[in-house]
Amino acid sequence: MERLEPVLKAIDVACLLVSVPAEADDDALAALARPLIPLAQDRGVAVLLPDRAELARSLGADGIHLDFHATATDDALRRYRYVRNIIGEDAIVGVLCPPERHAAMELAEAGADYVGFDCASPEAAALIAWWGEVMTTPCVGFGAFDPSGAEALARSGADFLAPDSTPWIGEDALARFGALAAAIG
Repeated sequence: MERLEPVLKAIDVACLLVSVPAEADDDALAALARPLIPLAQDRGVAVLLPDRAELARSLGADGIHLDFHATATDDALRRYRYVRNIIGEDAIVGVLCPPERHAAMELAEAGADYVGFDCASPEAAALIAWWGEVMTTPCVGFGAFDPSGAEALARSGADFLAPDSTPWIGEDALARFGALAAAIG
């Protein structure tokens, strides 16, 4: 929290994805998320949890994030629909898609609030550029990027950027996030 609050005060943040290692249980995620949710929401920042709709609803999070970047389209659509039924139409359900157009389009058409692409994929910049030309669902670039990478993703058409945990490591998270924000203007 001591790193998050200065970042939220200084930088325009649309959303906070609170996550723990995949092997962590709901109790660990709840313990981490419980104090962060009101801190972010009080600043107008939406809070998402990873793929735990019941927990997100019970904690008062704004929605969930589903990671489908390595999932077959039919499985992703089934999971999306299941989660949407649990969390409701008013909650945010965003998806990280496989690096292919068809799956992303199907998830957007099913109602995903945003579609994301992993920027480590060699196709990511081209997918983001294509997405901006043909789709209206917001596009998020996910991954590890420095300020020049953030600038390139923004120029390619990403509506939002979701850096990995790297900027949080160390003592000067605000400076690192500030550099990313300055790069995208």
